[in-house]
Amino acid sequence: MSSIKRRRLARLARDERRVIRSLNPKAVMLGPPDSILVIIICSLVIFGIMAVFSAGAPEGAELYGNIAYFLIRHLIAVVIGLVCLIVAFNTNYNFWKKSVIPITYIIIALIVATLIPGMGKTIYGSSRWLAGIPIQPSEFCKFATIILVSSAIVESKNFFDSKMIKHLFLIGVMIVVLLLQPNLSNALILCFITATLMIIGGVSFRFLLSLATMALLAIMTSIHSYQIDRVKGWLDPWADPQGTGYNLIQSYYAIGSGGIFGLGYGNSRQKLFWLPFSHTDFIFAVIAEELGLIGCLALLGLFLAFLHRGFYIANKCSDPFGKLFAFGITFAIIVQAFINIGVAVGTLPVTGVTLPLISHGGTSVVLTLFMTGILLNISRKRIRRLHTQRIRE
Repeated sequence: MSSIKRRRLARLARDERRVIRSLNPKAVMLGPPDSILVIIICSLVIFGIMAVFSAGAPEGAELYGNIAYFLIRHLIAVVIGLVCLIVAFNTNYNFWKKSVIPITYIIIALIVATLIPGMGKTIYGSSRWLAGIPIQPSEFCKFATIILVSSAIVESKNFFDSKMIKHLFLIGVMIVVLLLQPNLSNALILCFITATLMIIGGVSFRFLLSLATMALLAIMTSIHSYQIDRVKGWLDPWADPQGTGYNLIQSYYAIGSGGIFGLGYGNSRQKLFWLPFSHTDFIFAVIAEELGLIGCLALLGLFLAFLHRGFYIANKCSDPFGKLFAFGITFAIIVQAFINIGVAVGTLPVTGVTLPLISHGGTSVVLTLFMTGILLNISRKRIRRLHTQRIRE
């Protein structure tokens, strides 16, 4: 090998080490989105469309005279969500960090509006919806919480920095309003997201323990009698099979009837007005009845693949905020999925949490697709590596 070729190879190797070590802005480029995550998202969307059509057909025909009523509404939410995904994908994720405070104020105003007579809509004893608008503002609290915690950890000098205190205060306000709706499940999810991101961000155990104590006191003082009854019905559903234990018992029947291969797509018997909320909270039970253990494992595999890919993207991101942002988005979607599945199989008390991208629920579908768009945007960030080529004599 000539001396000129050796010097050229040495210079390329030195430049590569310098780029990787410095991680300067010029070393960062935007590449294509994570193709595996795109496939997972598309698979979950298609799975959800099929599940909503099957589970919602009987109620759609009975109440609205159209077996495709819930399917049409779900498709509209999917289309809106895909538009939001494209917008989020083409927007630098740091934009959300800069806009987090006004976004949070808007979200707080929306969830407070649900408590105002005439502006909020009460369904099944909870005021989670806006009157006249098919929006559940509490869903957006998850997004705000992820940005608030991520940006506070990255930009605060210490745990008692003014930014950290302000951001945690705003999260506390959202939790309190959710408890007033009441919406205990989403309040707990906000607590889980906050705790998880703070653990990942290296927050001290004492500081985290003090926050957990305050959150636990707030939750304990706001528990309603019907929530206690739900826990009792979960612990022993057969004690009140026509009351607090009814939903869970019907879910057991559906899951047990499915066996290994299921009764076949569209052949669920429990969705024929035996299993309440068959197209929303208990859609997993209908999937288990129609597609059996095989279908359940396929769906669980998709969510586990999403978990792996989301954490992989977070781990590969060189930006501390982007890393926490990706972890938060992935965790928020997965924890909601496993809460819904846990309720259906009886490992968790009955609560109103949808299965992301699978259950019928416009706000949840739109927000989930929007957040996956941000995750895809984060996956585009690459470290430009200068590859050396072997130069033969």
